[in-house]
Amino acid sequence: MARSEQPYKGLRCNDCRSFFESEEPVERCPKCGGLLDTVLDEDSLTEYSRKRLDEGGRSMWRFSMFLPVRRGSVPVTAGEGGTPLRPAKSFSKNVWVKDETRNPTGTFKDRGASVAVTRLSQLKVQQLVLASEGNAGCSFALYSQMARIGCHVYLPRQSNPAKIQLTKKLGAHLTQVPGTIADAGRYAARSAKAAGRYNASTFVTPFRHDGKGTMALEISQQFEWKSPDYVVYPVGGGVGLVGMWKMFKILGKIGWTRSNPRIIAVQPSGCAPVVEAYNRGREDVEEWKSPRTIANGLKIPKPLAGKWILKSIRESKGIALKVRDTEIRRAMRQVATKEGMLMEPSSAAGFAAIPRLYETGSVDRGDTLVVIATGSGLKTLEQL
Repeated sequence: MARSEQPYKGLRCNDCRSFFESEEPVERCPKCGGLLDTVLDEDSLTEYSRKRLDEGGRSMWRFSMFLPVRRGSVPVTAGEGGTPLRPAKSFSKNVWVKDETRNPTGTFKDRGASVAVTRLSQLKVQQLVLASEGNAGCSFALYSQMARIGCHVYLPRQSNPAKIQLTKKLGAHLTQVPGTIADAGRYAARSAKAAGRYNASTFVTPFRHDGKGTMALEISQQFEWKSPDYVVYPVGGGVGLVGMWKMFKILGKIGWTRSNPRIIAVQPSGCAPVVEAYNRGREDVEEWKSPRTIANGLKIPKPLAGKWILKSIRESKGIALKVRDTEIRRAMRQVATKEGMLMEPSSAAGFAAIPRLYETGSVDRGDTLVVIATGSGLKTLEQL
């Protein structure tokens, strides 16, 4: 197979398994309403050489062959990805940080937004809408503006002020709604239907999770194609967790790596539907009543992709645990004063889990951990 052929082939429903090659801007499965995943031709991926990746520059787009775009695509990019992997020695000599605060708007959301807006631009989408707790709104506002796509963002009223202001400054039409992000999602869905806008909300669109999956590709490359023992990930909507696990598996299948890490899913004790479901052996999450936590980005009462998230953790033989808000605050202070990193609460949740993992013996101090530092604290200074 010619190496110039793009491995992206289409979309497949996770539920009814229908396959779609359509060049129309699809959201959920047209047949059953299930969530769609992108399909990559793994035989085609074997024709690419990992030795030539550096020829593609430093951004995540050097991994374009793993992304749901057509051959010859010009990405909508602000240089996202290519983030450093740095030691966090105040926790342990074997703890590393994937520092996603270095992205254009300060979070890993830029990866998903860049891929989604690139693909939607190819599909001639003129207007998009999404629900967000704040960071995704900032990201989509940036990339939509670059692509000249109208962007309409629905945020809960309690979103951080800096995220609200940045979303507006980047040109998005912003509406604040009462309640949680679940309520914002309902407003976004109504807006999409009424005005004929594309709904780019979490897992409503199939074009975001592969973008975040590039973190797995970069981590593997940074470890010289040897996987760490664990990846610690703070779970909200689960886009990054699903995307990374997908890419770790693909790397093994095409022979670029020989093993996969175990995923450690972390949620705040005041909103932990994934942790509860995983540790009780459930197939899907149940809605978390009255969520309360300082980690707004993790305040997702019922992730849309609950089944998919749980399946990914189980396949990795992973761990799921809760952390208290007091532990999150302590971790924020530790990474700021000892590691020189400003973390928002949602990001600090991953660091808050490390002492608990060691204390319970869930993880050995000789094991290699990579913590995903999902977002900068510069947009949440009022919580520092």
